[in-house]
Amino acid sequence: MPRQRVISRLRLGPVVGHTDEASARVWIRVFDNPIDYQLRVQGAGLFDFQSTESQLEFRTAIATATGLRPDWRYRYSVLRRGRVVARARGSFRTMPAPGSMANLLFCVISCSATRFDGLWERFGKFIDEARPHFVLMVGDQAYIDEDEPNVFEEHFLSTPAARRKALAEAYQANWSREPVRKVMAGVPVYMMWDDHEIRDGWGSLASDSPTMVAKHPRGAEIYEKCNAYFEDCRDAYWHFQACRNPLALPVQSLPNYIDAPPLPGQRRAMPYAFRCGRLVVLVLDSRGERDVFRKDFPILGAEQWGFINQVFDTLPGDVEALAVVTPTPIASMDPDGQVQKLLGDRTDDIVAFRRGDIDGVLHPRSSGEKSDIPLAIANVHLSRLLGTPLNLGNYKVSNIDEARDQWSHEYARPEQAALLRLAGKARTANTSGGSARSLVFLSGDIHVGCIFDIEASDPDFTAASLTSSGISVLQDEVLVGVYVDERFTVAPGIRSTLREVVKEFNFGIVQVQPTGAGAEITPILAHEGNSTVWGLDVADLL
Repeated sequence: MPRQRVISRLRLGPVVGHTDEASARVWIRVFDNPIDYQLRVQGAGLFDFQSTESQLEFRTAIATATGLRPDWRYRYSVLRRGRVVARARGSFRTMPAPGSMANLLFCVISCSATRFDGLWERFGKFIDEARPHFVLMVGDQAYIDEDEPNVFEEHFLSTPAARRKALAEAYQANWSREPVRKVMAGVPVYMMWDDHEIRDGWGSLASDSPTMVAKHPRGAEIYEKCNAYFEDCRDAYWHFQACRNPLALPVQSLPNYIDAPPLPGQRRAMPYAFRCGRLVVLVLDSRGERDVFRKDFPILGAEQWGFINQVFDTLPGDVEALAVVTPTPIASMDPDGQVQKLLGDRTDDIVAFRRGDIDGVLHPRSSGEKSDIPLAIANVHLSRLLGTPLNLGNYKVSNIDEARDQWSHEYARPEQAALLRLAGKARTANTSGGSARSLVFLSGDIHVGCIFDIEASDPDFTAASLTSSGISVLQDEVLVGVYVDERFTVAPGIRSTLREVVKEFNFGIVQVQPTGAGAEITPILAHEGNSTVWGLDVADLL
């Protein structure tokens, strides 16, 4: 008779998720059945884990501790059938009460790959010493398409079962690293995906676009393959990340509308908002419904825009600070700079999609040789002269998706300007006495840490934009004029100016100090060493 397996540890976790002034969520991944597990919170009691799945596959589960005190540190442990599971313990701090004048501290990170630990060890020490209220992980929590094994390269055409298993193991490999595991067990973490949880540039190529497949039926087979891959990545994202975020509830102060993963065949963004004391954080999803070729709302989608308006329109009057998270930086690249001039108008992927060439879409022939720059410049001028993209040469053609990923791309600019202006107006929504909320934008994605100052009129406001990228992934070199620009017009009446840029591993720290008449927000980039950057800008030649 075979011996019964003894389960003495978790497969992954625990991870602390959404926490408010009276409750907290804790996530685990197990080897067996989640119903055998409970969360024990010291001073609060026992809470059952519930599977995030209708049928066990990833074996992920969440327990929600309730009846907690505001702004209080709790220790917890995970039990299996009444016995404490080894190394399955941690702590969390509940949020201050909504009207509290408590000073707030939180962190922002992105871009965590397994090939480097980067600043994870230092970040963990900061968490232990500073005890921030929460951590925002604003994209690329796993590199599905770059870490080894490369799930995109090896399983793009696999069976769904093999692909989903590989996706789960990619999260497993990344998050089981000790410094990562320790951080996520000891502070509330809020996550939003970006492209690398799917594939580099997801939603910015013709192969991903419902609009393009409707126009070019010969690309239907390419689209179906990409969409099947996307939906498996989305399921993995839900069960490993999104299920811990704030969900739609019958009674709530913020209008969150997502309570389950989107259905197969459905494109739906999964944004959310939460409150910490006198701060509201709005976290936007720029991948779930992204289709850059769609005429209306190509980046965020109409439903998400309705949510944004609801959040801004119903902000409580005692909220003094507003943080808006967009995984890609809201205003870091000049729309008239060299990147958008060289690549913004190219249509190589559309041409390949139109003829049913999957390699031409996903793996275009691309060159990085400086000797190819003159032809690239000629392509810009001749295409403008003739009024049609000529797609001459192949200089940096594999980065078309990177150009389209940015808010400065022509397809995204209407939403970029609308979001900036709407956030500016939200500073005074439901306030009295002429006071205005402070505003900060937060992001990741570009593997460069930077802070920009945004100045706008109609409405008049100023705001900082902090990009923390990455905690363990960097560019090989930082070129001002390529990944970031120094000073530029975002839209009429909106300017962005670079304050600071760093090329080392980094994490963001944000301090929020309520004053009773608008909070003071201080964004900081923490990094090692001296940061030296240089630029090569050929925009004037284009």
